[in-house]
Amino acid sequence: MLRMKVFQLLLLTIGVASLYGYPEDKENYTEKKKNTIRKRSTKVGGPKCYTCSNIADPSQCTQTTQCRVDEYCKETAVPGSQPQKFNLGCEKLMTCAGLDSGIIIGKRHENTRSIDGNRKRQTNSNCNRCCSSHLCNNNLCKAENPAVIPTVPGNHQTYVRLSGGANPYMGRVEVFHSGYWGSICDDDWTGINAGVICGMLGYSREGAVGVSGAAFGSAPSTAHIWMDNVNCTGYENNIDECHFNGWGNHDCSHGEDSAVECSSASQEDNMIFLLDINGDGLIYRMDLYTQSYVRIPINRLYTPTAIDYNPIEGRIYFVDGRLKQLASMHFTGDDIRELKQLDTNADLEKIEVDPLNRRLFYADTGNNQIGSLSLDGSDFRIIINSGLGEPRDVVSDPRNRIIYWSDWGSSPKIEKANYDGTGRTVVVNSNLKWPNGMAIDFDENKLYFVDAGTDKIESTDLNGGSRHTIYTETGSHFFAISIFQQYIYYTDWTEHSVMRINKDGTGRTHVGAATFRELADIRVHKYGYGLPGVVTPSPIVIDESHMFVRLVGTGGHNEGTVQVFVNGVWGSICDDHWGDVDAGVICHMLGFGREHAVAVSDARYGTSQTTPIFLDEVACSGAETHIAQCQLPQGWALHDCGHAEDAGVKCQYNPTQIRTSIITTDSKRAEIYRIDMETGSYSAIPNQNVFNPIAIGFDSSQKTIYYSDVRLQQIRSTNIDGSGMSIVKQLHGGVPDGLAIDETHRLLFYTDYARELVAVMNMDGSSERNVTTTGISNPRGIALDTTNRIIYWTDWGSSPKIEKSGYDGTGRQAIITTDLSLPNAIVLDTNTGKLIFADAGTNKIESVNADGTGRQVIFEDAGAHFFGLDVDQTYIYFSDWNKEGILRINKDGTHEVNIGPPSFGRMNGIKIING
Repeated sequence: MLRMKVFQLLLLTIGVASLYGYPEDKENYTEKKKNTIRKRSTKVGGPKCYTCSNIADPSQCTQTTQCRVDEYCKETAVPGSQPQKFNLGCEKLMTCAGLDSGIIIGKRHENTRSIDGNRKRQTNSNCNRCCSSHLCNNNLCKAENPAVIPTVPGNHQTYVRLSGGANPYMGRVEVFHSGYWGSICDDDWTGINAGVICGMLGYSREGAVGVSGAAFGSAPSTAHIWMDNVNCTGYENNIDECHFNGWGNHDCSHGEDSAVECSSASQEDNMIFLLDINGDGLIYRMDLYTQSYVRIPINRLYTPTAIDYNPIEGRIYFVDGRLKQLASMHFTGDDIRELKQLDTNADLEKIEVDPLNRRLFYADTGNNQIGSLSLDGSDFRIIINSGLGEPRDVVSDPRNRIIYWSDWGSSPKIEKANYDGTGRTVVVNSNLKWPNGMAIDFDENKLYFVDAGTDKIESTDLNGGSRHTIYTETGSHFFAISIFQQYIYYTDWTEHSVMRINKDGTGRTHVGAATFRELADIRVHKYGYGLPGVVTPSPIVIDESHMFVRLVGTGGHNEGTVQVFVNGVWGSICDDHWGDVDAGVICHMLGFGREHAVAVSDARYGTSQTTPIFLDEVACSGAETHIAQCQLPQGWALHDCGHAEDAGVKCQYNPTQIRTSIITTDSKRAEIYRIDMETGSYSAIPNQNVFNPIAIGFDSSQKTIYYSDVRLQQIRSTNIDGSGMSIVKQLHGGVPDGLAIDETHRLLFYTDYARELVAVMNMDGSSERNVTTTGISNPRGIALDTTNRIIYWTDWGSSPKIEKSGYDGTGRQAIITTDLSLPNAIVLDTNTGKLIFADAGTNKIESVNADGTGRQVIFEDAGAHFFGLDVDQTYIYFSDWNKEGILRINKDGTHEVNIGPPSFGRMNGIKIING
């Protein structure tokens, strides 16, 4: 069901083929692409290559030739005991990119690798930095104009940004020129042009897709159309270096606005994170060198007012002043986790992350406190709660476990203390008015701070000595500050761009386009700089805990086209050398097991032109637990494939051998999913004519799923693989919102919201009888104590309550009648004997004894809409309509995490199942 719906939705609603420039006739598309390449290949501008042949010593060669733009220096190594001989000249090769250290070239060579019994030799396509491999010669492989490693430039004239995308890697391209943002017409818009845009945004140029037809929405009709007929070679540093008709010269409408999709497997490096609080808390990712930027889209529920970045986890931490929360999210804007729900008096200011000691600090002006907690939300402490006026910023010195904070109350000051609040000392307490942002320079052991009242940027040593005024600007309103190399980056609310000066106060300049409103936070990030001890192996963030796989297309529950979720984006795998061993890793991630996995090629289950291709020539050994652990000779997003080569799998299905999973209903997607608990990867359970599935249960003895469809007014059963679907009960006028199963006594219970009753029947739908029909208004959640034959249910009518009774309706009793609003879900934790329930109105998950005593709040989230609930020995699992996924917390309410990718619709009932 999922696979067909994915492709039908894409094709029918947005016209994929024409929208993305891929005609339905693949041969015509291929020929058009070849003609474009031929047209471009007539241009010179490539490297100068040596042109000698049959020489033993390449350094003897002196003759050169000028190559075309799509050609590179040919190098052929002849293996053997004799000296290597070289045949040199120009050759068309696969281009990997033009990065900061020069041209990258790709070359195919035979590489013998023992993979399995059926594959002893395979051809791998390696993309290497120029002259970095044994196939290159340092004297011969040189570009005529090699790129120079960039330094931080001053102000540019042309910038780009993306708008309208669901994640930071895609959107409509907007160009800043002559003080205005405008669009680009899609005439002749290609992936090569898109690669230049992606490069300006700090992403990889490889895998960039040019998208036409205002696919991410069109610019306002009054907006400029700045560029038309753009023609790039792919090596330009800025889009204005490409050939085009001239600024403002076009014959287009905004219905032809160009867009791009950049690879999400890109370097997350050289970034400036910005927060504009005058735009409902908009977070931006600006490239440090080009000053072009993208907005990081986040759930509309949140309005961040301060941010920090943890490069070790690749997560942005933020405070939400409206929800009174501390939270974090993946750098793509998804996987939002609540760390702490604070009280209604909280007035949150700045936030600071210490990734080394895994602590978070925040300033609370409402309660006049400095607080701290672990990065998973546990170990919450109030460090300072006296002698504070209006605390604003907080910074930390992880080396010495010391925090600094600014206070602009009636006695403005900057103070410091140890992480536990001891050793409190005043650092600066004179000639201050509104000390706002602070930053520590770990290279020089200095504290920098800005004051919006004195109009100064100043520095001291870490004890407050050697105070020095660096820069003064009358009429400014300095707010936030960040240090990078010899520069001070800061925000000024009288300016509408990032500002920068040298540490000596000279060289004031605007950074980027002046189109922001009130920049409340700025964090400059470059790997290996700015925080002692933070060493991240690669600026390309490939985090297995945020990478998942799913099956789409025309297959069943255990077969389909493979898609991989990387940093917020789904992409496919090319079938070059795709084998059963590789397929086994995918099947393992889906919880099926590796045995008898079958690799499927040529997009047999269907394909989608709208997704990037993330992997090519995958080479797994078979022992890997995740596809990211397999050898990727070309690297992420590097390939020479089309979507007609999308890889698929067929996994062996045995219902008794499936790993522990979560089954859940998605009423927005009209799907039933099985999510592997270990990996978070998933596949849909195909059933016909599913419209609005809500409640779900599982009969472990028969490996049968039961679920309700409230639109059809039915309770259904199905096998895990989607076979054997049957209608257990047709309810006339009923809305079955809750469902529970007693396997021992072979009974099925359900709540009916519309008919206002709780009922029970046999598992086959026979012998139905009402448990209760009186004094009940809007029943929803239901749980069973099968040992004592007791039913518990929630009722969120005019007098919300939680009740219980015997299976036959006797002994009915209300166990909770106060402080409830929309009690949706309830479950009996058999490990503790406690009831756990979730209320979408009070935004709380609570526990209570079976008799109603010992009530306790476990978890509170002011932005939540809890619906489904289940528990195991360690965790509480719940669905949240506002976060569009399944989440998990410890039983003490700490460490909220997503289960699976944040790409679902509206998740309802959930149930943990074991194979």
